[in-house]
Amino acid sequence: MEWKRVVYHVAVVVAALGMFLPLLYGAVPLVRELLGSNPLLKSLAVIALGWLTAYFTFEEEKRGELTAS
Repeated sequence: MEWKRVVYHVAVVVAALGMFLPLLYGAVPLVRELLGSNPLLKSLAVIALGWLTAYFTFEEEKRGELTAS
């Protein structure tokens, strides 16, 4: 795998985990210590950074042998 594809996959996982940070904030004391106060803003920041990174590192696979006919 090339590095952009690895970065893309990691960014998607980070963004997906960011959606669950407020839920984990209430259940896991370590997450509560890491996020401090107001976990919603930090969760939104993690989601935005993850999806922006995924957006800019995404590359479509171009296959010449596939045709519509």
